[in-house]
Formats: sequence, C-alpha cells, structure tokens
Amino acid sequence: MITIETLVEQGANVKLEITPSDLKMFAESIVQRTILAQQEEQKAVMQREAEEVYLNTKQVRELLDVCEGTLNLWAKRGYLVPVKVGNKNMYAKSDVRRVQTGGKSESVTSYCKRKNG
Repeated sequence: MITIETLVEQGANVKLEITPSDLKMFAESIVQRTILAQQEEQKAVMQREAEEVYLNTKQVRELLDVCEGTLNLWAKRGYLVPVKVGNKNMYAKSDVRRVQTGGKSESVTSYCKRKNG
C-alpha cells in the first residue's frame, strides 16, 4: 500500500483523492515524528548538561585574564552569566570557551579594548 508519506518522500507530482482516514493517518504520523524528534533533542540537551563542567570565579579569571569587575560587568550584560551554587558563582566551561574563541559581542570587545588600551 502506498502512503501519503511515501509519495511525499519520493517527491511524486500526482493528484490524490484522499479519504478522511488517510488524512488522519498522515497527520498522526507527522505528530509522532515530531514527538520523537523532540524527545531525542531533550535527551541530547540533558546529556550535554550532564557532561558540562563548571569553573569557579578564580579559574575563569585566570583563563580569560580578566578581573572580577569585568566578570561582574559581563554577568550584568548577559555575556558570561554565572550559575549560583550555594553562595559561589560557577561558570559553564562551554560558555567560557565561547568567550575565549571570540564568541563575545561587539560591545564587550570594545569594552576590553578601551580598558586595556
């Protein structure tokens, strides 16, 4: 039996006469694929979060060669936002890597040039 999905996947250019049950089956298959894709994405996000490493303020300051005031400013502006663990600020290593590789916004780059220049 040829399904609507099969015709769509093959890129068939045909006119169809569809029964309501055919249309319902097609819609249900789309919903099911969407649900599965979302579940897979959630699993991937959870796995990335579980594998995330966090650094303390001192480690981040040393890695980025910045003072605590700069980290505070970046946190206020949303460029490198810490996660509170108890009374300590911790930074996701992936966020620190983003800043190290130039993933900061233009205004932060300008700020650093003014401060160091």
